[in-house]
Amino acid sequence: YAVQGAGSVVAGLLAGWAVRRLGGRRFAAAGIALFAVAVAVRAAPYDAVALATSAAIGAGLPAVLIAALTAVQHETPGPLLGRVAATANSLVFAPNVLGLAAGAALVEPAGLWPLLPVVAAVLLGTAAVLAATRRPAGRRTPSAA
Repeated sequence: YAVQGAGSVVAGLLAGWAVRRLGGRRFAAAGIALFAVAVAVRAAPYDAVALATSAAIGAGLPAVLIAALTAVQHETPGPLLGRVAATANSLVFAPNVLGLAAGAALVEPAGLWPLLPVVAAVLLGTAAVLAATRRPAGRRTPSAA
C-alpha cells in the first residue's frame, strides 16, 4: 500500500500538467490503460513485479478521478456544482462496488490468475473507447474558461 500511495502522489503531482497536455479524456484513458497493464502483469509471482504494479495502480487510478472531477468543475454552473459533484462521485465509485461484488463471486469458481487478464482486457477496451470518443461540438473547453 505504501508503494501504491507513492504512485498516487506522483500522479497527483503530474496531473495538472497531464490534463493540460492530454486533455481530460486522454488523461483518464491513459490512467485506465496503466491500471489495466498493471493488473495483467500482477499475475507474475515476483515481489518486484508486485511492487512495480502497485506503483502503477497507484498512478493509474487517480488519473480517472482527477479527470472526471475536473470535468465536473469545468462544465457545471456554480449553483449546481454541489449536486452534480455528489452525483458524479456516485457514478464514479458505483462501478467499483459492482466490480468487487463480481470479483468476489468469480474468484472462487475461476481462480484469481485467470481473472486478472480478463479484467485487464475489459479495462483496456474501456480506455480505448474513452480515448477514441470525441467531445460534443459546441462545448466549451477548460482552457477557454
